[in-house]
Amino acid sequence: MSQFYALMHDNTVKYISLKEEIVTDVRNLFINGGAILKPEGIEEDVFDGNIVSRNGENITYVNYNLPEDFIHIPDNQADMSEYNINEDIPKSIFYYDDGKFYFQVFNKKNMLQRKMVLQFEHGNVFTKMNNTAFIVEDKVQAIYEDGKLYFQNYTIANQVFSLIDFITEATNTEIESFGEIEGINVSTENIKHIANIKTRRLIKLLSNTDNIATFMRKASRTRTSLLRKYGVNAQINENNELVLLTNNVADLNRVLEFLNEDIFRGVITDSLYRSNSKKKDNH
Repeated sequence: MSQFYALMHDNTVKYISLKEEIVTDVRNLFINGGAILKPEGIEEDVFDGNIVSRNGENITYVNYNLPEDFIHIPDNQADMSEYNINEDIPKSIFYYDDGKFYFQVFNKKNMLQRKMVLQFEHGNVFTKMNNTAFIVEDKVQAIYEDGKLYFQNYTIANQVFSLIDFITEATNTEIESFGEIEGINVSTENIKHIANIKTRRLIKLLSNTDNIATFMRKASRTRTSLLRKYGVNAQINENNELVLLTNNVADLNRVLEFLNEDIFRGVITDSLYRSNSKKKDNH
């Protein structure tokens, strides 16, 4: 029996029905991907926002309780809704096997609905594939077993389940260090005055990534377009720095969420959402 599922943005789970002849192939993609992500005997470290996972050397984990819908797995599929490719856009697809859940991030790149896919027909002739389909990749980004969620990359794993509560808060000293990051212009004193718990967690997380440098390497027009597209109240100054406004904590948190890639656009409606919440964003 197939144990292949779709995890929706509201954390409900839907069963993905497979023909019997491909069940083993799909299962093996996840099992093999899991073995690469978490090899036997790899060092395990509790994640708190400070630990850096080094591929092949260690893996980070958080103690985690799966959402309610997971109680139906593996024996109560009859109580679950079935995945509908024409209506459902999951945030992850996953496979259950022998007490382990193998998660793969799912996004618009997996969908073939808007792509021109050429299908080999005969000889050297190709034809257009007209069927609706999605891609299952040969990698896994998170594994759940024995009450622990394992992952190598926080940003990616956070697309499966919200992990912001596991990030410790940035201290005032760390906020000052954040203000020294090349490419941004911000008053750290103002941040310390207005910051809430969310602000400090986002700064802690962002400080351990290269997201700011990556964003600032983009072309000027691209950066301006992205800020406008995602409703972020920030500007690029004459010194080619991203200016973070600190007169309003909501605006500050929004630009931090943007830089942490916690805002995304729906594939179908093009609406803005906050990651892992399905809460529509009206900015």
